[in-house]
Amino acid sequence: MVTPLVHMGLGYDDLLVPALVHAGFETKDLILVVRTDANLAWVRRHAPLATTVRLPYAAAWKANVVSGLAPHAALKRACAGVGLDVLDLLVSERALRRNRVDTAMNFLNLAAEHLEQAIAGRGPVLALTEFTVTSELLTAGLVTHHGGLATWPRGIRLPSDRFGLIGAPQGITLFERAVDDPAALDAGKRFIDTWRTEQGRPMGYARNLKVESGQEIWRLASDRVREFAVDRGANLQLPKPSDYARLPWLNPVKARLNLREYRTRRWDPVPEQFVFLPLQVQPESSVDVMGQEWRDQAYTARVLADALAPMGIGVAVKEHAHFMWRRDPDYWPQFDVHPNIATIDPFADSRELMKQAVFTVTATGTVGLEAGLLGRPVVTGAAMPWSALGNVRRLATPDDLVPFVAERGWETLRATESEIDEWFVHSYVRNSWEGLVLDPPRVPAVLEPANIRRVGDALAEAAGTLGGLS
Repeated sequence: MVTPLVHMGLGYDDLLVPALVHAGFETKDLILVVRTDANLAWVRRHAPLATTVRLPYAAAWKANVVSGLAPHAALKRACAGVGLDVLDLLVSERALRRNRVDTAMNFLNLAAEHLEQAIAGRGPVLALTEFTVTSELLTAGLVTHHGGLATWPRGIRLPSDRFGLIGAPQGITLFERAVDDPAALDAGKRFIDTWRTEQGRPMGYARNLKVESGQEIWRLASDRVREFAVDRGANLQLPKPSDYARLPWLNPVKARLNLREYRTRRWDPVPEQFVFLPLQVQPESSVDVMGQEWRDQAYTARVLADALAPMGIGVAVKEHAHFMWRRDPDYWPQFDVHPNIATIDPFADSRELMKQAVFTVTATGTVGLEAGLLGRPVVTGAAMPWSALGNVRRLATPDDLVPFVAERGWETLRATESEIDEWFVHSYVRNSWEGLVLDPPRVPAVLEPANIRRVGDALAEAAGTLGGLS
């Protein structure tokens, strides 16, 4: 019998637990891993009979500073299951990495042992875990090690009204559906036939245009304040008290000051010949966790600019227009001093830039998918679904850009329109379902009963590959 597990956060629990119930599971059979004690009130209201796993934050603070730092067996199993090493776990998560190393390492060992006690011996586990915070990565690794499936429902961006079940964190893989779904193939064919002409933006783009940045800033900050009111600074996977003063995604005043400065900043003109490097949102799991060595985007830009300079090709760095407030202005001098880097207008049209660029570079961004579908050369830093395209090359580290540029590797990246269409319809959209999986507090339609049923159907299909519910 398959055991369902949800690693809780804020917002998605209202979608995932009802979807699991629609899939045929009972809440009494659930394992709920609570990231913060703020989740406990939700558990009492909606799943009081579920098995609740609280993480060992208090015990981790008691690390003896003279004890040796070494990964224990459970942590090694978790790392192997998720394909990361201990260093990745220490540096990828934005809150844990700002603690003392001995405390953070103690948490990794204790949390892995604690989680394994809840997972081992239950048979196959279907774990819904977002691959963002460290305990989610540990959970995914241990579930995988013990023969289960760790996944997360996520919109596939193109088309914007469909979602897949992703696996991570070494890039993103799509759960391969064993069921033939003619509707999925039809959706892929209809979409690609019109997209090249219209090139509609992914849903996230349209949503960000409609939502004031100030509203999003306040929402993120208030979420963290609610968590802090319960955990009172003791949670190793939440911000420290001092972070509320200095980090712009926690401090609405600082964020608004950042926005004001960015709106008056003079951006550089686009170089005549350039490689397009759009920055991804940070802190955010897509680049910080899944991007691995590509998480230092400024380093990537410098390596690329140095390699291209002898060829007279510049690097056009574009900030993420709707989340620029997350980065303080002191992030930019390292770009400004480099003679071969142009920091261009964040509101420039990325679609036109990727068409004009010699090639596009992204760690994990959707721009790689868009450029790939247009037949343009793309370098991606992580294994993404579109890495299978002939015009996309995956490089393991930013340093690999140096030989790639020296060999003019982009000139060999080619795929015909028919090859791209075949991949898009039969390998990408085929492995998706109709429905929305977006941040529920921002998109209430996600919690409509019909949408919950669609997500539940997908989870039931995934559970079937593990042996079903009974």
